[in-house]
Amino acid sequence: MTSLFRRITTIATGLYSLGAVVYLLLRLIFGDGFWWLSLVNTFAYLVFAPLLVLIPASLLARSRLAAFRLTPFAAIALLWFGPYYWPKPVTISTSTPLHVLTLNVWGNNHHLEGIESWVRSTDADLVLLQEISPAYANDGLANLRDRYPYQSIQPDPSRWGGNFTLSRYPILEESYVDLHTPGTPAPLRLVLDVGGQRVAVYNVHLAFPVGEQHVNLPFPIDSFYMRVMLGFDDRVRNQQIAELTTYLKTEPYPFIVAGDFNTSDQSATYGRLARVMRDSFREAGRGLGGSWPVSTARGLPAFLPPLIRIDYIWHSADFQTVAAWQDAPVGSDHLPLHALLTLRDAG
Repeated sequence: MTSLFRRITTIATGLYSLGAVVYLLLRLIFGDGFWWLSLVNTFAYLVFAPLLVLIPASLLARSRLAAFRLTPFAAIALLWFGPYYWPKPVTISTSTPLHVLTLNVWGNNHHLEGIESWVRSTDADLVLLQEISPAYANDGLANLRDRYPYQSIQPDPSRWGGNFTLSRYPILEESYVDLHTPGTPAPLRLVLDVGGQRVAVYNVHLAFPVGEQHVNLPFPIDSFYMRVMLGFDDRVRNQQIAELTTYLKTEPYPFIVAGDFNTSDQSATYGRLARVMRDSFREAGRGLGGSWPVSTARGLPAFLPPLIRIDYIWHSADFQTVAAWQDAPVGSDHLPLHALLTLRDAG
């Protein structure tokens, strides 16, 4: 029995090692160049999940060959994901922190009546919401004018609801940024007066990376997640990212870009964003930070955590992140994200 277990373990580790090597090489060479590879990259950390079973199995089987095969991948996983959990350096600044909050409220949210009181309870300085109906913005969130006297609504005819920005600081300018992707809304660029400093703010909701099915099945598909897998198409979203990052290189003011990017931080495309701006959660948050989908909102088992991180608070190098954290679910299929940002001291 021990011999059979060792043989099975050796074969399993061999197959896993071959598959992992092929995946890593494809990712290195092609990035997100193919839809199926981009889909796998979205959930890249799951490629290493079999190690949680295979490593103990190789130890129980006392198979040196199996352990030898798995060691490089265990090291890669540790170097890749370990820093997400390491303590972050404490940021010290003389500037007053700017509390930024972002949330995709979700068109199917059945707890909208609580969003107003929840936003008020966060005491954030700048709130960027996505998937807000104009009616709810005017009839519900408008009640927050005592706390957020400066408000901006951005309609989005391509999906249910638009973007809504609430600010304690005066809005000096409003303009749209053309991302040259017909059928999708142009992000709204706001310029705020934050204690005498002009700060550009972008409330972003990028295209959902799903189109026509790549594989036609002989039976209808009722599962939302199967439709996502078989119809994954990130071309429009990637073009939006390319146009947005190009535009941000010309932004004259310190900037904050927050919202639902529909882009996993494990994807190769994430690097395009990270080369132009800084990810507040990666700077000061801890853990994988999965923000979508919230299991209870999507009818999934409650013990399942959100699978991927697609909600971000990015900022220019003019800012530094003091703290970044996620909030509890508020009826959306996304988790809220907070960040405390401070302007870097001159010199």
